[in-house]
Amino acid sequence: MDAVTFIRHSLNQVHQRLTETCRGLTYEQVSWRPAPHANNIGFILWHVARAEDRTVGALLSSRGELWVTRHWHLQFGNSVESPPPGDKMGLLSMPIPTPDILMGYLNDVHRSTIRFLESLTLEDLDAAPSDDQPQRTVAALLRHQITHKNNHHGQVDYIRGLQDPDWDLPPGTGVVQE
Repeated sequence: MDAVTFIRHSLNQVHQRLTETCRGLTYEQVSWRPAPHANNIGFILWHVARAEDRTVGALLSSRGELWVTRHWHLQFGNSVESPPPGDKMGLLSMPIPTPDILMGYLNDVHRSTIRFLESLTLEDLDAAPSDDQPQRTVAALLRHQITHKNNHHGQVDYIRGLQDPDWDLPPGTGVVQE
């Protein structure tokens, strides 16, 4: 298996696990916070999708950010620029849309990422999209996306467990797959 295929498989697998974890979530579940200043599942899903959309859409491909080009910001009730990533209180007060909208954006971004990866060559992995940061290669940015998505998937699993003590990982999502 080459590196591009490995990256694609890794992102597909974490996306599948995250999708299964979120299957059937209600609005109450995605908007519930374990503590007043803690993130909820809705925010985490938005953040995961938004980070991947920014990285793949703006840095790595010419498609642009789906947040803008497909008007996802409108479905979330936000302007293109809001909420700014460093505005903790703004992020905490961000309106959380329905689970269908959250998952729609997450799935749209993932499909676009996979299409981008299908066009990638091994040589492309060593390219630096920005002359200002030559150490941030395509491979490094994609490696970060895998880690980022896995970390936040763990947070969603944890919150699901807090919400329902009988909840467990969906069948087949905790096993090694080819």
